[in-house]
Amino acid sequence: MELFIILGVLLYLGIALDILQTTLSMQGGGWLTSRTSHFFWKCIYWLSGKNGESKIMGQAGYLLLASIVVLWVITLWLSFTCILYGMPGAIVDSSTKIPADFIDLVYYSGFSISTLGMGDYVPATNIAKVLTSFFSFTGLILLTMSVTYFIPVLSAVIEQRKLGIWLSTLGNSPQEIVLNAWNGKNFNPLLDKADDISSSIIKYSQQHRAYPVIHYFHNTDKETTVILQLARLHEALQILSYKIPDEYRPQDRLLKPLHTGFQNYFKVLLEVTHIKLKDTEPESSKLDALTGTEFFGEQKPQLEVPQKIARHRKFFHSLIYLDGWTWDQVDPKKS
Repeated sequence: MELFIILGVLLYLGIALDILQTTLSMQGGGWLTSRTSHFFWKCIYWLSGKNGESKIMGQAGYLLLASIVVLWVITLWLSFTCILYGMPGAIVDSSTKIPADFIDLVYYSGFSISTLGMGDYVPATNIAKVLTSFFSFTGLILLTMSVTYFIPVLSAVIEQRKLGIWLSTLGNSPQEIVLNAWNGKNFNPLLDKADDISSSIIKYSQQHRAYPVIHYFHNTDKETTVILQLARLHEALQILSYKIPDEYRPQDRLLKPLHTGFQNYFKVLLEVTHIKLKDTEPESSKLDALTGTEFFGEQKPQLEVPQKIARHRKFFHSLIYLDGWTWDQVDPKKS
C-alpha cells in the first residue's frame, strides 16, 4: 500500500510543479503541459491532412486549452485517490462507518478537489482530515489559476491576430514588401515603422515565452496568419540587407531594430517549442519583380549571407510546414 502513497505524492508534486511553471513562471509551459501540447498538435496536424486552411486546425487552440485543464484536474484527482487507497480505512461511509472501496475513494477524491463537500463519505483519521483540507484548497487554487491563465492567453491570441493583420498590409510577398517600401528615393516607408514592428515582434515573442499554448491557436486565413506574414517580412529584410545595390541599400543601423526583433523571436520559439528543424533551406527569394526597377537594375548584386540567416530560414521553413502551409504561400511563384 505504501507504493500507492508514494505514487500519489509523486503525481501531486509533478502536476503541482507543472501548473505553477505553466501559469506563473513566465518561462514557458511545464514539462507535462509542453509535451502534451506538442503531441496534441501533432494529432490535429495529421487529422487535418496537413492543411493550414482546415477547420480542424482552427479549433485546436481552445480544445488544447480545455484539455490542459482536464489533464491537471485528472492528475490531481488521481494523486489524491492513490494516496487514500494506500491508507485503508482512512475514508468511511458517514452513516454505516464502512471503509470506502476504490470507487468510493475516486468519488470522495473528486468531490473534495471540486470543494463540493457532499458529506456522504468522511475522513476517519486525522491524517485523512488534513489531506482532505489540503487537496480541497489545492482544487480551489487550481480552478482560480486556470481562470486567471485563460484570460491573458486569450488576450495574447488576439494580439497575435492583430499582428498578422497589421503585417499583411506591408505586402503579399517579400518582393511586394520591398516595392511598397520604396518611395522613389529610399525605403523610409518601411524603415520608419521598423521600431514599431520590432517592438510588436518582441512582444509577440515574449507572449510565446509566457504562454506557449498560443502557438497552437491556428489562424486558417492564409492572408493574415502571423507565421506567413513574419516569414515574408524576414525574406524582405534579407533582400534589403544583402541584395540591394550599395547606393540604395539601407544603413545597417536602420535595419537593426528588425534584425533584433527577429533574433528575439527565434531565440524564444526555439526555447518553448519542440520542433525538429528541416534539413533543407527554402529556395531563395524571387527577384523577378525587382529586376529593372530604378533601385535594382538588371543586375542582381548580393552580399554573402551570414550562416545564421540560413538557419533562421530553415526554422521558418519548419514552422510553416508544421503549421499546414507551404513556402509558395510565403513567396508566391507569381509576385
